[in-house]
Amino acid sequence: MVYFFNIILVSLISLRYIKYAGLSDSGLGIAYQFISLIGHFSFVCAMVFGVLLFPLAFLIPIQRLYRFFAISISTVAVTFLIVDTQIFRLYDFHLTPLIWQFLQRPEQVEQIYSINLHYISIPIIFAIEFAISFFAWRKGRQIQAKGIGKPIAIFLFSAFVITHLTYIWADATQYRPITQQKSMYPLSYPMTARTFLKKQGWLTEDNFAQDVASQQGQSTASLSYPKQPLSYNSNQADKNILLISIEALRADVLNKSNMPFTYALSQKGLNFTRHFSGSSNRSQGLYSLFYALPNRYWHEITLNYVPPVLISRLQQQSYQLGLFSSIGFVHPEFLQSSFSNIDPALLQAKNHSGTNSDITRGWLEWIKQQNNQQPWFSFVHYQQTGDALTLNENNFSLAQRSEKMSEYQYQVLNIDHKIKLLVEELADSEKLQNTIVVITGANGASFEKASSAQATINNAHVPLIILWPDQQPANITRMTSHVDIVPTLMEGALGVENDSKQYSDGQSLFNHTPRPYLLSGDMNKYVIYQEDKITQFNNDGHISSITWQGITLNENDIDTTLLIDVLTKLRRFND
Repeated sequence: MVYFFNIILVSLISLRYIKYAGLSDSGLGIAYQFISLIGHFSFVCAMVFGVLLFPLAFLIPIQRLYRFFAISISTVAVTFLIVDTQIFRLYDFHLTPLIWQFLQRPEQVEQIYSINLHYISIPIIFAIEFAISFFAWRKGRQIQAKGIGKPIAIFLFSAFVITHLTYIWADATQYRPITQQKSMYPLSYPMTARTFLKKQGWLTEDNFAQDVASQQGQSTASLSYPKQPLSYNSNQADKNILLISIEALRADVLNKSNMPFTYALSQKGLNFTRHFSGSSNRSQGLYSLFYALPNRYWHEITLNYVPPVLISRLQQQSYQLGLFSSIGFVHPEFLQSSFSNIDPALLQAKNHSGTNSDITRGWLEWIKQQNNQQPWFSFVHYQQTGDALTLNENNFSLAQRSEKMSEYQYQVLNIDHKIKLLVEELADSEKLQNTIVVITGANGASFEKASSAQATINNAHVPLIILWPDQQPANITRMTSHVDIVPTLMEGALGVENDSKQYSDGQSLFNHTPRPYLLSGDMNKYVIYQEDKITQFNNDGHISSITWQGITLNENDIDTTLLIDVLTKLRRFND
């Protein structure tokens, strides 16, 4: 009986999640919000009862003492829930060990202090739990005699099952009003079965691609991107843009031996020597390249097929688009995000584009068809083939590591030759003088264990070379990021008048204003690059800092204010 009353209490408190997240934009989505709330928290309450309170009844034979412990455990659990709702309101995610550490040092951050004020609710919650326990003890037998327990249990269990079955359907059909609710409630892990459905033949790649395509152009009001409508000056955009990205391109391979042509090119243009991708992996690295946003928004972007302002502006200016990728374009970083406002049939047709050599030949044919009457934008993505990138996933001998590194360097040299063909074609056709050429890595590569200091330092460190008409060659040594590339193109070539903070997390590369840090990482962790150190914090709450030499720093050197600033920035486009 106490269990059922606590479900009511917890469900009422959890209505705050719906309040802060907002109602779904469909009737089915709204129904799912409330049914999943009841089903999820009835299951969580059952786990607390089954794992803690039920075994405790056998260990504490004294009824009053058992009731005291049960009331105390329930009070703590409900208090954590209240604190979590406030954290969800402030930062749009849930209580983690990382946030718990912040709560222990509220004097540094005023917002955290406001969260701690919720602890004054502890005596109130204790009193409510005591009243529930007392009422259940006095009236429990009378209520049980009415036989309402079984129907309630069936209803709660049904809500739990319906929640997961509905999410399986929504995930398979990409029904966004439901799939975007995946992280609304704490400890929520909705069931998916896409792989099982494919094995049974109930879901095919073509059907799934059609479901993806049907979502094109739809977005959610919860994502405020850009922050305000963008305005542009009246100058006609006339510069061509060639954006070349290379998978897993280490910054230190930009040298005379590994990339001789690209290295020589870097001496003729703008060479950013301390440049970092927005992520340590390819998908989010490409995402940061086109959106100039932190990885925090990856799921909202891909679930809602929100196009980047860069591509929207290019289309508005009637740029001819030439897209070439040796991995195709059905990946989320392309189909569901970067090129989500482009005809899906065109992207599907480019899905099997072939090797790096194939797309180079395709680009050379395409560029010959372009004239000087209309500007064009071309994106070329080269992948690292073979298994050289598995070097950081296994324990190899020194000889094996040397062999793998040689294979990687050979691939980089081969890609350098492809870049040479592209740039020389522009020069021979006299298009280079009116073309902005951007060459960078989608992500870096360390060839060390993912948990190592070298991986933290190098997995996002990539080259950046820009050939910009009328710009003098220069080596830029200040820290820059992928999130700076979109503002640079928007301001320097596409005429945007808004401040870059309205549509990105970066600033123009021609803006020399120093920043306190750069942000990178992946979906499981964030990495903060500063001049003197690198701080990493995981979703599980682990925080660590190292110097640029890989020396681990003391926990007392971790700046809580900096981390809160990062967390605040991670929800800036949700306000």
